[in-house]
Amino acid sequence: MASHDSDRRNTLAKLVIGGMSLLGAGLSGLIGAVATPRAAVTSVRWKRVASIFDLPPNVPYAAVLADRHADGWYETRKETVIYLDREGDGYRALSATCSHLGCRVSWDDSTKHFHCPCHGGVYDRDGNVIAGPPPAPLTRVAVRVNKDTSDIEVEL
Repeated sequence: MASHDSDRRNTLAKLVIGGMSLLGAGLSGLIGAVATPRAAVTSVRWKRVASIFDLPPNVPYAAVLADRHADGWYETRKETVIYLDREGDGYRALSATCSHLGCRVSWDDSTKHFHCPCHGGVYDRDGNVIAGPPPAPLTRVAVRVNKDTSDIEVEL
């Protein structure tokens, strides 16, 4: 009879160990799937900014781009301001963010320059630094014209 109880205990121990092993393997797979960061998607996205008919003839056009960013359950809305301008037969898009400390520059029509209100940075119409502390020119943004709709699009 002692041998019969021993066989039952061995069988029960094997079942418990096997069940715990399966549970541990499943749990480690779940933790690995959740803890592993997602691969970044690097797709080029073009976003409509304005129509070619919206641009004034001799003044850079300020456009606000609103873009949603999702991080898990948390979703934010980021607004970016760019300036569109004619450049020969094409178009130029410049970021409105100052390269010094990230303030928003504005176009001054009387001086024909971009001015940063924070520390007195001045940029010419091409975005090059003329005066002040900015270490680099305004960032150029890739721009294209959609031939089907005559819309100006920028790359995000």
